[in-house]
Amino acid sequence: MSINEFIAHAEGSVRIHLTDGSTHTGHFRTDILTPTALSAYFFGDDHDMSLPIHLVDKIETLEAA
Repeated sequence: MSINEFIAHAEGSVRIHLTDGSTHTGHFRTDILTPTALSAYFFGDDHDMSLPIHLVDKIETLEAA
């Protein structure tokens, strides 16, 4: 996933699909993302992680409850 595509979909509550086949729900720290970012910080519902953007295959927006 390109950084521009990543930034466009990383707002709010999301479900991410990673290249290892795992899925996680939560939200990204988008205030520090730039067009040259290589990684992003994810506040997950189960655990938080810093991950390289190239490991994210897909981002789905979740409806606010």
